[in-house]
Order: sequence, then C-alpha cells, then structure tokens
Amino acid sequence: MHICHVNLAGGFSGGERQTVNLIRELAGQNICQTLIARPGSRLFSELKGTPNLGVRECSHFVLGHSGGGWDLVHCHDGKAVYWGWIESVVRGTPYIITRRVDNPIGSGRLTTSAYSRAQTVVCLSSAIRRIVSQRLESANTVVIPSSFSAFPAEPRRVRAIRSQYPGKRLVGQVGRLLKHKGYQVTINAARKLLDSAPDLHFVFLGEGPDEDWLKELAEALPNISFLGHRDDVGDWLAALDVFVFPSLSEGLGSTILEAMQHRVPVIGASAGGIPDLIKDRENGLLVPAGDSEALASAIQELLEEPALAEGLATKALEGLKNFSPEAIGRRYCELYRKVLAERN
Repeated sequence: MHICHVNLAGGFSGGERQTVNLIRELAGQNICQTLIARPGSRLFSELKGTPNLGVRECSHFVLGHSGGGWDLVHCHDGKAVYWGWIESVVRGTPYIITRRVDNPIGSGRLTTSAYSRAQTVVCLSSAIRRIVSQRLESANTVVIPSSFSAFPAEPRRVRAIRSQYPGKRLVGQVGRLLKHKGYQVTINAARKLLDSAPDLHFVFLGEGPDEDWLKELAEALPNISFLGHRDDVGDWLAALDVFVFPSLSEGLGSTILEAMQHRVPVIGASAGGIPDLIKDRENGLLVPAGDSEALASAIQELLEEPALAEGLATKALEGLKNFSPEAIGRRYCELYRKVLAERN
C-alpha cells in the first residue's frame, strides 16, 4: 500500500501538525508514503528522515502530476482536494479528503465535483459531518478526529515558567490569533476578573493576522501577556491552572487534547466540534460561544473548586487513549484498506 499525502497549505498550523502526526505513525507501520507540499513548506523539515517517505514540491494543484505510483491519495487541505480530483480524472487514482473546518463547502461546480468524486470525506467532528452531508447528500462521510501530539513537558522548565509569575494562577489559551478563535472573549473575561481575582494572569501563546487588534483590546489590562509563537508549548500547557478554548467556530480543537494530556482542566465553547471533545461537567466545562461572562464564571468555578478541577482533568486524561496517534493511525489504515478493497 502506497499512500500519497497532499497538503498545499501556505503556513503551518493544526492541520499540518495532524498531517505530520499521521505520516509519522504510518511510517512506524512500514507503510510506503509520498508527501506533496508547497516549496519551502515546514512539513518537509518536520518529516525529514522519516523512513519510506518520498517528497515532492508542488506550488499549485494543477502541477506535480507526473510519475505517480501510489495507490491512494489523501488530501489534507482545501487546495489538495483539487489535486486529488485531477489525479482521479487523469489516472483513476482513488482519493479521500480530510475536512478540518466547520464552515460551509463552496457551491462552485469544481468544488462540488471534487468532493462528490472522493471515495470518502473524513470529518474531524460530528459538526463537520453535518455540514458536509447538508451540502452533499450523496457524500460518503466518516468521523475520525485529530490526535494529540504529545508535546513534552520538562518539570524544571515548567517550574521556571511558574517562577515568572510569582503568586499568580495562570489561565492560558493557545492557537492562531484569529477573531474566530475567541481571544477577544477571553480578554473580556480577564477584564471582568481583574478586580475580583487579582491573582489571575492570562497568557496567550500564538501569532496571527489579528494580533494587533487583540493587543489593542487588551492594552489597559495588566493581567494579560501575549507570548507569541512558542516551541515549548508542552511546558507552558503543564504550567497552567486552567486552559480555555472559547472559539466562535471550530472544526474540532486539537489543542484541547494537548491540555488534557497535561492534566489541565479545560473550558471550551459550545461551538463546532468542541462538544465532541468536551462533555460538560464530565471531562471539562462548556460555555456558550461568545459569552465572556459565562467564561469568567467558569474560570472562577474551577479555581475555587480544586476537587472539581482535578476530577475533570483526571476523567479527560482517561479518555485520551481514543485520540492517540496510534489510535488515529489505525483508523486511517482501516479506511485506506477499505477504500482500496472496494476499488478492486
């Protein structure tokens, strides 16, 4: 079995991290793979030295179709969908799509054809599956979530982070600085808690196009720090007292899994695929999307009731076995084999 992974994203974010996780896991199973990505993509450096992996640069989905030899194409982003469609039209190669976002699929004829021709559309969450099915009733869909990335945490480094904020309890949010990620909701919650909980400090890890706007919103708040991109995400997650994920829309929210892995209690918004990961008052807390008052109250509740926080974090950790790279890799392998068997 030879799988061709295509990811033509211009940057490197959650979807690309998941592409890396899957390719590494399949390589450990001695599966032959090819990666097609944009010139200079970080995917190449992340996967350098991976056994049984060929690589090819491709700057546009109409390019890079010479040669081949793979049995199945796996499309990991929006542009890759069209690359897979061309391979199917030209060579008859089957392809699957992983759909990572919960926004509507475009209505154009090419997009409709590309999604309809795919053997399977893998959806990260039930919310994404509903959107795909509403747009394309005939689409063959299946839900396979993201995996956690097991970002490491070293106790000495975690203590060093905590020492930077003496006497403080840390609330953190991690991800691209984008409006739909809900950082502005967290900023408003921090404003509400400034006087009633002066020992709280909010740390934001990430960068993005809305950074200046968000910093302007938080300009007068001494209880917020923007830390930019960090390579030591695991250390920072392990240093938190509470992790928040108040996205207004979200395909799934794999960073929630990373926080759970470090036994940090999580609060998420009831938006998109987040409720697939967080079951309210079972393994975390859910609040209405966009509601900063509810977010502030949830933060206070977890910090004032340590037994509740510990219980939620413990339950979350117990459920992570279903989101390990090994578990997700097995599910994709089963899907690959099923698709190929149906084609023969």
